[in-house]
Amino acid sequence: MTRTAEPRAHRARLIRHAQASWGSADYDCQSPLGEIQARHLGRWLAADATPYALVVRGDLRRHAQTFDAIDSAFSAAGRRLPELRIDPGWNEFDHVPILAEYARTHRDDPNLARARDGDTPAQRAVLAAAVHAWHEGRFDGNVPETWAQFGRRVADARARLDAAEGSVLIVTSGGAMWRCAQAALDLDDAGLMRRDLALRNTGISEFERNGGRWNMLSWNELPHLAADEHASLHTHY
Repeated sequence: MTRTAEPRAHRARLIRHAQASWGSADYDCQSPLGEIQARHLGRWLAADATPYALVVRGDLRRHAQTFDAIDSAFSAAGRRLPELRIDPGWNEFDHVPILAEYARTHRDDPNLARARDGDTPAQRAVLAAAVHAWHEGRFDGNVPETWAQFGRRVADARARLDAAEGSVLIVTSGGAMWRCAQAALDLDDAGLMRRDLALRNTGISEFERNGGRWNMLSWNELPHLAADEHASLHTHY
């Protein structure tokens, strides 16, 4: 009896971008601290022995800036990365219209005024509440992308990696990484929202790709910022 060969398993190493400019007029720009994070990340990746068959990033500026630091570190180490593939499927959801819709429909939330005054905890509380409402479908028809559409977009981006033979390096955002974790852990939407999957800037998460199936190997690690003197470089926003 002839046995059908099982699909080979390969790795996907997903990286959340370095710190962007949270609270500023232009969020999609790496902060000065983010530049330092990205340089540490790039040096660690270049020193690691993993060969990559494919490198992918979203098309946001913070993705490009984080990737540029990685690429520079590889060049300095005398290593060459594969040709870069830019895939907007790995972009973050657009939080701006979601926050605007939340503000329009939840004017009685006391955190809104504090958030507008620059209170960081209040800003984070408003973002969390807005994402939760978006996930529940309360903003459908009033924002450019629904929660379900976002999930399908990331699933399609994962599927475009199926043909890659070997390890893949992906620079992306936290929301896209949540959806990958959801698929790997077989979580429904409610289960995903119950998990604390907060990701740190330049956090590394690894998955095994076995055909179309992804299995989580690690989550939100910072080996490049593990030293005590780098504790101030650990950020979520």
